Amino acid sequence: MPFHIPLRITPIIFGAGLFIVSLISYLIVGHITLLVLLRGFTTGLFYGMLAIGLSLVFGVMKVINIAHGEYVLLGAYITYWLSTMYGINPFVTIIFSALTLFALGLVIGRFMISPALKGGVDPPLIISFGLSLCLANLMRVYWTATPRGLNVMLGGIPLPGGTYLSVVHLVEAAAAIVGLISLHIFLTKTYLGKTLRAVSMDREAAMLMGIPASRIEALAYAIGLLLAGVSGSLLSVMLSFDPTCGPIYLGKVMCIIVLGGVGYIPGAAAGGILLGIAEALGSLFLGDTARNLVAFVMFLLVLLFKPTGLFGKYRAF
Repeated sequence: MPFHIPLRITPIIFGAGLFIVSLISYLIVGHITLLVLLRGFTTGLFYGMLAIGLSLVFGVMKVINIAHGEYVLLGAYITYWLSTMYGINPFVTIIFSALTLFALGLVIGRFMISPALKGGVDPPLIISFGLSLCLANLMRVYWTATPRGLNVMLGGIPLPGGTYLSVVHLVEAAAAIVGLISLHIFLTKTYLGKTLRAVSMDREAAMLMGIPASRIEALAYAIGLLLAGVSGSLLSVMLSFDPTCGPIYLGKVMCIIVLGGVGYIPGAAAGGILLGIAEALGSLFLGDTARNLVAFVMFLLVLLFKPTGLFGKYRAF
């Protein structure tokens, strides 16, 4: 039986822990800590954007999209390809990545995933696993296994101690905030968003009210892929990537979902920020090779001490 921590104090405990670690790191390494924390914060917002797409699909379909990491990489490769081959601004290519992944999501969701749900959760999982393998190998064939990345220079903002925060990080943080807020408005203020929430809460009742559940599920899958495409475009200008990175990002997304709660957008943002800062501090003291280790250690700790997440049980967006 997991050790129980009261819901109200759980975020306080995690926040206090990060504050103490940040204070200790400041005393040890000085002003570089501010740069590390800011980079962790901006990366965390990107992680939140990364996670909410998978959270949306799971909230509506009740199935984990195992291929989510590969969809993110596909968005990254689209941006890389358009930027290097045609000289298009990487931030402009976000539109192409989003629309391409959205169209792909409509087709896969409508004709593969949604019909497979009639047989339970196992068939969609198997399909997602197959799509993951196919996409990873197709990307390896077309773009090879060489790590890729775009070197976008937008200058930097001076910080105390002679360090600089790249403007690219700020642009990506702003894009992630806009994406999260836009999705929240869509889900809470529009008719389609409300139908998504209705199907998420009770599929049978939604169908009795005349909502075409299969089409709504396909729409949810498409929106999840759209968000994956946007996240991939942001990834391409911030980090290097290759066709084998999909499972790593899927694992990080699962960690964020456990931290923030399924279908809870503020929770996804908070979980992403916590993970981003924890990774930044971990890489500061343990090196970049420990960055991914930090994510999975946090994942195990939350499962052990607070399996319902920092913000409580499942929420329907």
